[in-house]
Order: sequence, then C-alpha cells, then structure tokens
Amino acid sequence: MRIQRFVLVAASVLAASAGCAGQAADDAGQPAFPVPTVTQSRELATGPAAAPGDSLRELLIRDAERAYPANSYAGLTADGATFVVHRVPVSQVDKLGAALRGRHPGLQLAFADARHPRIVLNQVTEDIKKDIPYWRAEGVAVAAVAPHADGSGVTVMVRQVTAELAAAMRERYEFPNLQLKQGEITPA
Repeated sequence: MRIQRFVLVAASVLAASAGCAGQAADDAGQPAFPVPTVTQSRELATGPAAAPGDSLRELLIRDAERAYPANSYAGLTADGATFVVHRVPVSQVDKLGAALRGRHPGLQLAFADARHPRIVLNQVTEDIKKDIPYWRAEGVAVAAVAPHADGSGVTVMVRQVTAELAAAMRERYEFPNLQLKQGEITPA
C-alpha cells in the first residue's frame, strides 16, 4: 500500500514538473533565461497553505507566488493596511487577482502593474552577486544587491556612485533598470 502511494505521488510530481519547463524570455534588453509561460501557472488550492506561525503577509506572499506564473509575479508591498500585489500584465492576470482576493477576503488587496517579474529581478541580482570579485578587481566595492518588490528594478549599493559605473553595470547585465546607491555595510 505504501509503495503504491509513493508511486502515485512520484508520478504526479513528475507530471507536474514536466509541465513547468520554461521558454526563453524574449524581452529586448533582458537577460535570456527560462521563464514559464502563463499557461503553466498553478491553480490555487481551496484552503490557505498555512504553516504554524505564518503571518497573513507570509501566507499572502506564498499564495501569490503560487497563483501567478513566473513571468508575471514581481512582489508584494504594503500601503498602510492595503497589500499591493505587483505583477506584470499577462493573459488572465485579472482572473488570477480575483482568485487571490477570494482566498483572502479579510485582507485589503490592490494590484499594480510591474515592469519586471521576480524571476528576472532575481536572475539579475544573482548575476551581480556572482560578479562581486570582478567588480572588486575593477576597484568597485559592491556592498549589497536587492530586487525591488514592486518589480521596477534592482538596487546595487556601492561605495561610490558614478555615471560611468552605472552605465558599465547596465551594459554588462543588459538590464536598464539598475539603481545604484551609495553606501556601505558595516558590522553590527
């Protein structure tokens, strides 16, 4: 009996993962890497997938990440008591938002268009982090790199911001929405 259950679970996982294969992003000026299509979004479960100690925000984030396809979801911000779900407009994005609103009737939700999905922002962030030794050799101290939850771009914290450095980073990563800020991380 246990072996039959295991085989059924394994088969369903394989079937689900086979449907998640992505296609290359075709956004001009963007790094090319696998991005699932809108038809590969997962359906929302009938009840919240809560873990012990989850806040409403954590539950909403997890549900939004599951509801929206990878080429749409950018992040979540708060505006007072309202949670704003940032997503790139794709086919049926309003339907996905309505389903999310239905799952969280006690929360004030708003939806906003994002420039970039989280998958793109995370890839750019990781590319910059991997290049920290390269930038150090170029005399640039990268202190931190983080994607914007609203999908607008990526912030790179460096010791000294210059127009030349900003242009070099934008060209190297083929990503126009890098925001450089001056700062350092100091030990606590």
